Amino acid sequence: MALRDGVVDKLRESILRGDRAPGDVLAETEIAARLGVSRGPVREALAVLEREGLVVSPPNRRARVVELGLRDIEEIYSMRRSLEQLAAQRAVRNITDGDLSGMRATLRDMAAAFDRRDLVELSLLDVAFHDHIYVASKHRRLQRAWADLRSQVVLFLVHRNTNALTSREVVVGEHGAIVDALANGDADRLTRLIEDHLLGAYERLRDSMIVP
Repeated sequence: MALRDGVVDKLRESILRGDRAPGDVLAETEIAARLGVSRGPVREALAVLEREGLVVSPPNRRARVVELGLRDIEEIYSMRRSLEQLAAQRAVRNITDGDLSGMRATLRDMAAAFDRRDLVELSLLDVAFHDHIYVASKHRRLQRAWADLRSQVVLFLVHRNTNALTSREVVVGEHGAIVDALANGDADRLTRLIEDHLLGAYERLRDSMIVP
């Protein structure tokens, strides 16, 4: 199991960081040789990544890195919107000072990544910021549902940050406002902020993918 998990981590990172482009074939033999493992752990790892939505394996064809289309973007957004609104409703009641400190630290790292234009790292940190909301929700099944969607959200954000215009106000301002609403226990404001934040991310990426 540990060997398979190591292969999963390496392949996931290579996809999320763009080393494996959308549509690239993921050949078991090549991956096994490069990582110094047998084909068994590679095959198992590809199955895990397929469940996460990062890999597709059409019948009688080799596995490939998923390619996001407009329908995929809308489905990821709508699913995330439902999960995160519930997480926020729970988190505003349960969040601790430790949770808030973690969010603020992640936000500082996001600002630094934005300033140096490390858009992949920014995407990873963005999802790590939202991880804190799910942890603070104290809802185990909700956290598991988020874990199943999480890798696709990272891929969504990488696509957004590299294809759509974003700003420091979006990166720092919107996330900072979410922290403030949580710290103040303002559930109504938090709901509005989450709604606007997620919708904005979706619309920027959707619009960048539509050819005039």
